[in-house]
Amino acid sequence: MITNYLIISFLLTLPLPLTSAMNSKHLKHSSKNTPAMYVFGDSLFENGNGCYLGVPTNEACFLPYGIDFGGKPTGRYTNGKTVVDYLAILLGLPFPRAYLGLSKHQRSKIATGITYASGGSGILQETNNETSLTLPIQLKLFKRTVQNDLPKMFKEQVVLERHLSESLFVINAGVNDYGQIKNKILPSPSSFALFLLKEFSRHLQELYIIGARKFLVNNIPPAGCFPSIAARMTPKGNCNETMNRRINSYNKRLPGVLRQLQSRLPGLIFVHSDINRFLMEMRTTAHKYGILDTWKPCCPNSIDGDLRCHRNTIPCGNRNTHLYFDDHPSQITNDIHVRRCFNETTICRPLSLNQLVHA
Repeated sequence: MITNYLIISFLLTLPLPLTSAMNSKHLKHSSKNTPAMYVFGDSLFENGNGCYLGVPTNEACFLPYGIDFGGKPTGRYTNGKTVVDYLAILLGLPFPRAYLGLSKHQRSKIATGITYASGGSGILQETNNETSLTLPIQLKLFKRTVQNDLPKMFKEQVVLERHLSESLFVINAGVNDYGQIKNKILPSPSSFALFLLKEFSRHLQELYIIGARKFLVNNIPPAGCFPSIAARMTPKGNCNETMNRRINSYNKRLPGVLRQLQSRLPGLIFVHSDINRFLMEMRTTAHKYGILDTWKPCCPNSIDGDLRCHRNTIPCGNRNTHLYFDDHPSQITNDIHVRRCFNETTICRPLSLNQLVHA
């Protein structure tokens, strides 16, 4: 297994070859058409890659993260299952394994999907590139999977191409790119959003060239409402609207970028998941699901101090009553998000996820 970021960086310089909370036990398998799920992005989707990077500040590799995932940490930045885990349940797939946690032999035996997501990563190569697998690095690792590992299971090129075209590609990225500029001279919200979208569009096109056709793309969540921010606002619990407006400059343009790609790239189909709208709405409607605290963190179980969920911190007793675990959604929130995305076209558009996987 790879255990050091420097080793990963070295490997990537080598030439490429040519060639729950809400009755989750009742979730039904819905996708004989989806053989695998390949996952990219940041901590919202990560399930352990960071634990192999040797970054001492990665608290998700220790309890209380994973307290509701069999009582053990797995590198997931929440108390239990992530959005990706609930998607896997709905699709009848095993939970995608973290790429860095797999041996070379294991990687050549997995045809149901892998997670390349890495906490702290961004769309841009320079975003936390010393402590995470940036999105460009994640794409390089996926390319290695397609060129080195999948051909050992799919002997014919046409079969491999069909596997990729029927698989679901899930992406969540962008919030850390905004976090990186907070202490720098800020470009205008519009110019930075356009620059970031141009880079993101390029990454999606790269996946398309490799063989991806079906995409589930999250927009950027409302970072100005994260517990660590809301607890410092006046009055406490309010959102930092300046931060949210900058993010919304990106979010309002993202659907148009996806539609443009769909019009230019034959066979591409997407679902745009508006996690921003979902979390904002949940601030006022979460009580319908038994969620009582919509801005306070569960870990730490306090609104004082540095508001980080340090290893072995005691979290709140009932995680199902909190919208957020730390600055990341709690397991129950992830469950609700996926259910709505699978069955509705209010949060996920222009198709529900159920329609996408059967397309």
